[in-house]
Amino acid sequence: MNLHPQNQCRADHPLISVQGVGVAFAGQRGSALRGIAFDLMPGEILGIVGESGSGKSVMCRAIAGLLPPSAGVEGQMNFEGRTYRLSDQKALAGLRGHGIAMIFQDPMSALDPLMSVRRHLALRTPADPALLLTMAGFSDPGKVLGSYPHQMSGGQCQRVAIACALAREPRLLIADEPTTALDVTVQAGILKRLKAIAEERGMAIIFITHDLAVAYQVCNQIVVMRNGAVVETGSANTVLTEPRADYTRHLIASMPRPRSNAPELTQQITPSSVLRTIATSNGGHLALRLDNISVAYKKPDGSRFDAVRNVSVDVGEGEIVGLVGESGSGKSTLAKAAVGLVTPTAGRICLNGRVVDWSRPEPSWRREIQYIFQDPRGALDPLGRIIHQVRQPLDIHRLGDKSEREGVARARLLETHLDDTLFGRKPASLSGGQRQRATIARALTVRPRVLICDESVSALDVSIQAKILDLLLDLRDKYALAILFISHDLSVIQHICDRVVVMRHGTLIEEGQTFELFRNPTESYTRDLIAALPRLPDAPPSHLPEQEAAV
Repeated sequence: MNLHPQNQCRADHPLISVQGVGVAFAGQRGSALRGIAFDLMPGEILGIVGESGSGKSVMCRAIAGLLPPSAGVEGQMNFEGRTYRLSDQKALAGLRGHGIAMIFQDPMSALDPLMSVRRHLALRTPADPALLLTMAGFSDPGKVLGSYPHQMSGGQCQRVAIACALAREPRLLIADEPTTALDVTVQAGILKRLKAIAEERGMAIIFITHDLAVAYQVCNQIVVMRNGAVVETGSANTVLTEPRADYTRHLIASMPRPRSNAPELTQQITPSSVLRTIATSNGGHLALRLDNISVAYKKPDGSRFDAVRNVSVDVGEGEIVGLVGESGSGKSTLAKAAVGLVTPTAGRICLNGRVVDWSRPEPSWRREIQYIFQDPRGALDPLGRIIHQVRQPLDIHRLGDKSEREGVARARLLETHLDDTLFGRKPASLSGGQRQRATIARALTVRPRVLICDESVSALDVSIQAKILDLLLDLRDKYALAILFISHDLSVIQHICDRVVVMRHGTLIEEGQTFELFRNPTESYTRDLIAALPRLPDAPPSHLPEQEAAV
């Protein structure tokens, strides 16, 4: 694959210059975008940050000509010396692929479920597919070339989508939350590689993210958006260390981040996480026990793949246990086995003291344990209105009459900070973060005893993420809710979890109380995870979590 600039515009002129971009959708009041303008030089990375629904993705889809026919678009862009009207869909379509490529937030919507990884890449370039996959972070690309999307984890699918986007060597890469689904070590490698490709090839990158630490790490310039307009712009260092706008300061304050070591404080208090762990070990109620769980799959060639091998995890009543590990480590497979979505080949599952056989489930079991999926698009019916889908668990279990169910569904949606104007919409008209909040609300409607959160805040911007984490903590305290919390974001794990379990290659390699594990990890892999955690410049290098403060 050629990594040298080709047909590049002059380095002292912007590769792309955008002026007066506005977007309005038919049937909706107001504008989705108003007066957006920016310049981006060759080799530079522009970060677009802001809350879910602020217009980040709409702006980038307008540039790529990917908005639906219902969108009215105004404005223009100059790309490599040629001016394009953003309403000219045909002209913009001619740029896609070799001129402009896009990495989408949801990799499953970008990959064909009936095509292997090898086929996806072969359609785009004659270049060596293994090289493309290596660039996207696969250490052994030969293992996945014959795989289909449903056979890979969310993080692996995202890396394949990144490889597909790079295949035709675009001049501008639009990356919409490209590392959201990835663990921190793979994320660090991909961010480093994207920066290197941008510098070597003169490729410009528009990088949409809700993670301000990632934006600081990878971007040269940052644009902060809110309600379809730009509220602040400047260099990444200036915007994130000396923000002028109150909204930018609010986003930074909402970030979960570790606190500096405070030995005198930790010697004087006993953290609540320790008290909960002691209570459970001394006879407190175990809400969920996964005892020596193994899960194996049969591969097309007849060989056996062990996704999970002899893993045991306990979650006590009122306890939050974090499950971390690289993409493909078996985290989600273990969690799905707990709720019967995957059949274990060995081991035992206990729910509130009872052995559970998901081949013959009792109705009450489904109410007691709920699952929040990583991919909200796949978890929601594309044809159903949000309010009806959130109400559905109450309908299935026949809890209350219709008006009571409607009231509970509305209350849960408001509790997860989804605006009531969105209740009647279908999932396609919501942003990724808004869809995820709807799935969280749906899981909470039946007041479960155990909640499994599979990357459930990964799609959310930092301010909403902070509110959802605080909501989960409040629910834990109010209802003694047991939570198994899967995340690749170690800052979130530090903030919310009492204990942490680390998995790698389908096995449990380390576990312990959160503050102790982050302060003194015993395994080199755990140390690598912690070292790869992106931070803002004022975030200290130490790893003790906050004991009381809000996110």
